Amino acid sequence: MKTLFAVLISLGLFLGMAGTANADDAKPFAKHHVVIQVSKDDPATWNLAMNNANNLIKEFGTDNIDVVIVAYGPGLKMMLANSKTAKRVTDVSMQGVEFDACHNTMEHMAKKIGHLPKLTEGVKVVPSGAGQIVLLEQKGYAYLRP
Repeated sequence: MKTLFAVLISLGLFLGMAGTANADDAKPFAKHHVVIQVSKDDPATWNLAMNNANNLIKEFGTDNIDVVIVAYGPGLKMMLANSKTAKRVTDVSMQGVEFDACHNTMEHMAKKIGHLPKLTEGVKVVPSGAGQIVLLEQKGYAYLRP
C-alpha cells in the first residue's frame, strides 16, 4: 500500500510539473535589449552593425526588441552627415534602431575642424559613448561588437 501511495504522489508531482512547464511556455517572453558598439573607422564594420540590428529586428519583431547602436572614437564617422552610410543610418533609425553619438568624440573632432561635426538625421547625442554602453548594460542590455 505504501508503494502504491508513493507511486501516486510521484505521478501527481510529475503531472504538476508538466502542467507548470506548459503554462510557462504559453507566457510571452520579455522584451529583448541589445547595444551594439561601433568604435572603428571602417564602413564594413558600420554596415555589419546595421545588418546585425536589422537581423535582430527580423528575428524578434520590432515590438519585442530595443536595439541601440553607440558610436564613439573613430566609429563616430559612421553617423556623420557626410559619411558613406548616412542615408542607411537614417533609414535604419526609421525602423526603430536608436543611434547614439558620443559628445566627447564630437568635441575632440571640433578641435580639429573648428566646429561640432554635423550628424546624420535620426542620431541622438549622448555625453559619452563608452558611458552609454555601461549604462545600457546595467539596465540589462546585451552587448554586441561587430
